Amino acid sequence: MMNNIYKTCSDENILVLISEQDDELAFEELYNRYFKILFNYTFSKVSDRFTAQEIVQELFVSVWQQRNRETVISCKAFLFTIAKRLIISFYRKEYTRQHHYDQWEIRQTGATDSADQSTLASDLQSRYEEGLHLLSPKCQEVFVLSRQGFSNKQIGEQLAIAEKTVEQHITKALRILKEHLKEHMICALLLFPLY
Repeated sequence: MMNNIYKTCSDENILVLISEQDDELAFEELYNRYFKILFNYTFSKVSDRFTAQEIVQELFVSVWQQRNRETVISCKAFLFTIAKRLIISFYRKEYTRQHHYDQWEIRQTGATDSADQSTLASDLQSRYEEGLHLLSPKCQEVFVLSRQGFSNKQIGEQLAIAEKTVEQHITKALRILKEHLKEHMICALLLFPLY
């Protein structure tokens, strides 16, 4: 019954409820209205389903985290502007990663010792597994399922938790793992590309 109230609200009114009242149900309504449209748009730009999903999730996390910061005139324009910024950011990171990889590959040509690479990969894998153990059991379970290709909705249904909770677990896991793997990040990007 309560959700029907949100369905009749304009997008802009939904944003007001989110920003002024921290209304999670309004946020869920906004997510339901725009996830598919934003996903399709992002996918058309990056041509990778996983990357498109990550970008749109990051977009909604950003909207929630910055909900009190600005007044929005047009909700749709606001969301697509954020999507465009995140897509540009993705391509910048991808270009930088590829550039570093190319430079590394040039330096390694003819001098690569496969035993060193194997040791490095093994060390990185150990570090990643240590990072996973820093997560709470539920957070770890959600994150591992997300990396096995399950959608947030599927994970939520499987674990009997809200889709928004799934997103929060994934965001938390990424933050913790990023911090834990910081010193190994260059090697991680070289050995396990993010695409």
